[in-house]
Amino acid sequence: MNKHLLKFLKAISLCFCFILFVSLQSCKAQKEKEKDKDKHHDSDKDKATTLHSFNGTDGDTPKGTLTLVNDVLYGFTSAGGANNKGVILRIDNTGNNFSVMYNFTDGEQNGLGNEPHHDAMFYYDNVLYGVACYGGKDNNGVIFKINPDGTGYSPVHIFTGGTDDGAHPRSCVIVKDNVFYGATPEGGKEGRGVIYKMNPDGSGFKVLYSFAKSSGHNPHCRLVLGSDGQTVYGMTKSGGTGGVGVVFGFNITNSAYSVVHNFQKGNDNSYTPEHGFITRNNNTLYGLTHYGGANDKGTIFSVNEDSSGYRILHPFGSDPGDGYSPYGSLQLSNSFLYGTTQEGGKNNRGTIFKIGTDGNNYETIFSFDKPTTGEYPIDNVTISADGNTLYCFGQEGGANAQTGAKKFGTIIKLDLTGIK
Repeated sequence: MNKHLLKFLKAISLCFCFILFVSLQSCKAQKEKEKDKDKHHDSDKDKATTLHSFNGTDGDTPKGTLTLVNDVLYGFTSAGGANNKGVILRIDNTGNNFSVMYNFTDGEQNGLGNEPHHDAMFYYDNVLYGVACYGGKDNNGVIFKINPDGTGYSPVHIFTGGTDDGAHPRSCVIVKDNVFYGATPEGGKEGRGVIYKMNPDGSGFKVLYSFAKSSGHNPHCRLVLGSDGQTVYGMTKSGGTGGVGVVFGFNITNSAYSVVHNFQKGNDNSYTPEHGFITRNNNTLYGLTHYGGANDKGTIFSVNEDSSGYRILHPFGSDPGDGYSPYGSLQLSNSFLYGTTQEGGKNNRGTIFKIGTDGNNYETIFSFDKPTTGEYPIDNVTISADGNTLYCFGQEGGANAQTGAKKFGTIIKLDLTGIK
């Protein structure tokens, strides 16, 4: 055979072998990628338990967050109950002994409040404190208290919506030196929200700051105390230089207000935090936005208290199994941040995720599925002190909401053993 032909055939053979090798390596890499993706999403969904499915009469559409006190979970729904204005509830962390502690009443002038929205009740000095968005006086909402046994419900402050008061509270209070601090999205000098303080019995209520359009307004967040012990941090949904919200700081000693970060529209930024609050780890602040990031489906971000180091840790909607459109906040446990997204996941019913405080190891750990675990969570998770168990509301769905336009909702429990 001609030696030139032999060289040609040898070259063809080597090329074929090389192409085959590259093809096999590519297939192997793709399989590993798919394997990692499967692991990345819902590898522990079998560890989820539905503790309770609402049926309307015992509550409907839970938009808030659970409060864990010892082995009992406390929470509220925004609708349902005897008057379809929401309930306050309790349930053991095992799923036993569910009971309605209080039925909110109807009426814009009822003096008692109704339709609580978002955040958790705050347990302080053996009493649960919370906020109802409406009712009270002129439908402006109230701050209420109730004993863990269900007795003693009463408003401790009824909002009026005036220039020297707040209105329509969406989040609860924090405490420092036996004084409560909180924020409302409306009321104040410009009607754009306030920061207030008061004593636990409701006395000494005072507006400390009225939000303004240019420097951020419409805060739906709970406040968080900074590393200096004097500055509280939060987020607004609107205002600032970009018109889409800010991260702010407010010194409760000298009343100095500052903008830590102005949110902006665009792939390299985040914007419009919904009902979430800031989570602090040392001098770094973490939060969620409903929009922004590479996919404009929301972000996890961090920024230092001194305004430096802003970065996007995760843009939601990064792959088909990822969640997106988060409404709530982040919960810190064992160097990981946990939270929910309202949409996305394997069933497009919302997810629970975790991410390291350094921005690494993002993982979707659970996808809601409507029939059993509910769907569309829009607030925060609650994690046990040992970091082994996570609790969360599903805003809609559940075993009792399978037909028609029913919403109802669920309480779920997720075993974090092996996930954290």
